[in-house]
Amino acid sequence: MSVRVKRHWFRDERERPPTAIATAIAAAIWKASAHGLQSVRRAEFAVDAGGPFIDVLAEFLALLVTAADRIAYRHDDGEWRQAFTTALVIRLAEIYQENLDHLIGPAADGGRQRRFIDLINRRMGEYAEFEYDESGPDFGFRRYFGACIEAVLPDPDDRRWALDQMMSIEAPQAVAVVERGMRGLLGIDPKPRRHAAAGGE
Repeated sequence: MSVRVKRHWFRDERERPPTAIATAIAAAIWKASAHGLQSVRRAEFAVDAGGPFIDVLAEFLALLVTAADRIAYRHDDGEWRQAFTTALVIRLAEIYQENLDHLIGPAADGGRQRRFIDLINRRMGEYAEFEYDESGPDFGFRRYFGACIEAVLPDPDDRRWALDQMMSIEAPQAVAVVERGMRGLLGIDPKPRRHAAAGGE
């Protein structure tokens, strides 16, 4: 998945608060989810504007929020993680509503943020049954994501093929974007050295 996301701070001499990292990762998750949605459409699954489009996007977001929370747990399983994940979900709910209001118009009841947060809370509880370690989400984790996508596809033929596509291609690619972004922003992966200017020492 070719998605460019922020991986390092311009000035890296100080530790960033969890809210700052959450804001940067929210942008990465949104990009990766939008790219995943487009990848599903390029694979000729019937995900047209409207309900299926929104539902598939929301499931990608839920997958990646859960992945980011598990990575945060590896970094700090206490107050830092809680502050990070709370800020991440709030920021993504704002991005979600802003973009959908722009793309398809405001919801009649104005409740997109609330419904999004409800979905995230529900999915994080459901994904809690599965493992996520240094190598990423386990089989059950990826299979559950595939089942969530399968459930919102309107075409029965698409549902026959969705599980394998999501487990083997879409989930690993999307999660890899978040892993790279968080490892860089948390300072786990070193910042690349800048090349000296031409003619320099």
